[in-house]
Amino acid sequence: MRSIFISILVLGMVLSATPATASYWGLAGCSGDDTAAIFQEDYHANLFEVGPPIALGPLGENPSDAVHRPRPGDEVWITGADGNGVVVIDPTGAVVHEIPTGAYPVSVAFSPLHGIALVSCRDSDRLDIVDLATYTVVDSLSIPGGHPGNIVYDHRGSQFFVVEWNGDMLYKIAPDGSSILGQASVGTNLWQLAIDPNERDRPLYLTDRGTDQVRFIDPESLTQIDAIVVGDDPMGIDVDFGLVLVCCEGSNDVFLIDGFNNGAVTRLELPADADPRDVSVTTGVLAVKGQNDLRFGAAYVCGGLTSAGSPVYVFDMWSFALVDTIYLPGIDASVVAVEAQWPIPSAVEDLPGASVLKVTATPNPFNPSTTVSFTLNEQAEVALGIFDLAGRLVRRIDRGTMDVGSRSIAWDGSDGNGRRCSAGTYLLLLEAGKLQAGTKVLLLP
Repeated sequence: MRSIFISILVLGMVLSATPATASYWGLAGCSGDDTAAIFQEDYHANLFEVGPPIALGPLGENPSDAVHRPRPGDEVWITGADGNGVVVIDPTGAVVHEIPTGAYPVSVAFSPLHGIALVSCRDSDRLDIVDLATYTVVDSLSIPGGHPGNIVYDHRGSQFFVVEWNGDMLYKIAPDGSSILGQASVGTNLWQLAIDPNERDRPLYLTDRGTDQVRFIDPESLTQIDAIVVGDDPMGIDVDFGLVLVCCEGSNDVFLIDGFNNGAVTRLELPADADPRDVSVTTGVLAVKGQNDLRFGAAYVCGGLTSAGSPVYVFDMWSFALVDTIYLPGIDASVVAVEAQWPIPSAVEDLPGASVLKVTATPNPFNPSTTVSFTLNEQAEVALGIFDLAGRLVRRIDRGTMDVGSRSIAWDGSDGNGRRCSAGTYLLLLEAGKLQAGTKVLLLP
């Protein structure tokens, strides 16, 4: 079990010395009464605030997917499978748009550069193309006999991917939604898919309910790279920074696949009557009174309807511990979307241009050495700490006072005694004056 120390470290990797109360927003939908609810975390005060139920209206009946619209990230789009539409909700909980679509809309994904969203409409065998400026369906792409289901957008490859609802087909779609670029049979009973927004050379991850596997698919060739058995009836899936979370409804638990540890699988136990459907893994930058916080390593799992209510379970991704439970005012928690870059509505000082410390490490993975690069907006005392995943300090590299501008620190893979570190994943924490920032690196054998 990874230490509590490293959990605290990573949850505040970009942290001001005396931050104001920080918060961010998530939204979960309930299929039992066709409602949603906003929840807000104040992790300095260690509590969640849950808003009142939001009626999704006729278009939002039976919410089947909830996704943040990127850039600016201040909307959640919910597809109403039985309502034949999409409902758009802002951080205040207001329904700001209602978009009629084809029959049984299952999922939505966004292509920001093309200014569109694609909505997969299962019973119409098509993808509806929604103009993000007008919030209207402007065209559609036929998927003959495909019954399109869950859909994602790969921003690195500039293409969409969509799976066949409870089928075997995977489709690659042009970034403007105009054509099918490729297709392949890759499973038996596919449900959801995900792609890591941060890691390079990463696969598509597909849940296959027919074989109780997560399939790793190469996004270019649409061929299988690997398949890992998880629990019974895997459904919802999400991934970030190489950590894959899978909801297994049949066995009432969640499995974590560690992409940085040879695909090691860890079972995360839920209460006995949990009914896990959907998961959202969240990382990102949050403006806090002129500084930034990085919320890293939290996963939110919709737990269906239990004897205690309609829960969203909160997992710490580093200790693998169930650290909190959010109870929604609705019935049967089924879909969830959480993004840490959502603004704090009351924080009028949270404006662009705040002092931010960002770090990158290249090469990564590496052997024998990697270079940590960053930019200083003001002169500062700088040090780099290297930690293993148990939270132990491996080495500290002090660089003294560094001037404004682009700077770098090299790490040769050795510990504080000059010994070569063993292969594996390490956390790098850069301290520059009152700011901190972190990243994860993989040391190869």
